[in-house]
Amino acid sequence: MGEGSNVLLFLLGFVAARILGPVSFGEYGAAFAFVGLFRILPDFGMSYASTLAVSRERSLARAFFGNLLGFQAVLSALTLGLCLGIGRALFDGVTWTAVVVLSADLLLKSLQSTLRWLLKAFEHFGAESLTLVLERGLILALGTGVLLLGYGVAGFVLVFALVRAVDTVGLYAWIHRRVVPLRPSYRGALWWELFRKGLPFAYAGAMITLFFQVDAVMLEQMRGAKEVGWYAAPVRVLEGLTLVPRILGYALIPTMAALHVTAPGRVTELYRRGSKYLLLVGLPVAAFGALASDRFIPFLFGEEYGPSVPAARLLLPAAAFMFLSNLGETTLACVGRWGTIVVVSTLSLLLNVTLNLLWIPTHGCVGAAAATLATEATYFVLTAVTLRTYGHRASWARLASRPLAATCAFGAVLWLCRPLPLLAGATLACTAYAAAVLLLRVWDDKERELLREMLRGTRPGAGDLA
Repeated sequence: MGEGSNVLLFLLGFVAARILGPVSFGEYGAAFAFVGLFRILPDFGMSYASTLAVSRERSLARAFFGNLLGFQAVLSALTLGLCLGIGRALFDGVTWTAVVVLSADLLLKSLQSTLRWLLKAFEHFGAESLTLVLERGLILALGTGVLLLGYGVAGFVLVFALVRAVDTVGLYAWIHRRVVPLRPSYRGALWWELFRKGLPFAYAGAMITLFFQVDAVMLEQMRGAKEVGWYAAPVRVLEGLTLVPRILGYALIPTMAALHVTAPGRVTELYRRGSKYLLLVGLPVAAFGALASDRFIPFLFGEEYGPSVPAARLLLPAAAFMFLSNLGETTLACVGRWGTIVVVSTLSLLLNVTLNLLWIPTHGCVGAAAATLATEATYFVLTAVTLRTYGHRASWARLASRPLAATCAFGAVLWLCRPLPLLAGATLACTAYAAAVLLLRVWDDKERELLREMLRGTRPGAGDLA
């Protein structure tokens, strides 16, 4: 439920793109991307590290999270000063207003995240999910209302900050009363321990954040807000698709981490199967983006986003590589290769920045999209090669052959159905794809047996696939 509630924010992004238009949506997108560059700083990975410790020994919760709140207060002040100082030099007008409001929203989100990690440590998953659904549902309703009333970008971003302020106060009060008393604290030795434990998570998170946000900031500086708006539209679709590997990753992480110690060969098997499942989802998405973006983008965002089509033809195919690189990174984390993740993510970020510098000035949003596609492909190759080095080998030709053949059937039907309305053609193409998957026997005996067990009411776990 918690992850699924992200759909509400993605839906709001689609609504905002249609109502605001490319210029205003680009101003919002540039501010959102810029503030997102600082997302890791208020927490620095310490919430995740604290949750691991408290999950093992709950008596540590008051000391760890109390000191974490104190440390975050200092880091939040530094983050706010840094964000506003740099932002004032880069932006003005509506974009600068959005940066100011979203900077405050960033600090609230960081505090919320800490409180929700505490709920995870105490296994209050229902309470955590409920707060996420309520908050995001309220943001969707109020954000849509503000846009329809014509309050523009300023009113839109103000909704985020106000809703999160109310939610943060309520969440803190409930945890303080019902879970564990929390007050900001200072113990120098514990602050240093929190910083040291959070550093690896912070670095990996920073690289990923920069990779997904820096292109929009560079695009705004080189080509203007309208170009960001054209680019942000298909990026919204790509961001929505990240739910697929995240949900699969969350399902596999506990099993893979446990099997790494006792049966590393079974980790390899799960990595192969997970890659096959992601190919089955990612390849038709890539085909759809390449063949139908000229109809899909105007249908979803409006005719003003016609210039987004060439970028979408590159960004949606990037989803296939993004799915696989995400699973590769998850597998590296489960087998304890954090140093490798740092190296791979850093190399990918440097490549992304370099390509954006080369291609954005001459090709605009299409250049940024091409840089994203090239970087995602490189990230996938690097994670696959490093996993192979550590003994987790996947035969990519064999894994991809049948999903690729089924995708050819999907693409052929989609192309032949172009005279039909988009939804009708896509439905027929999906039907052809499902039939091809069955005829090509993509599922092996173990997967078919697990499916039969699920239909009988049995609840198999991820370990059964290994």
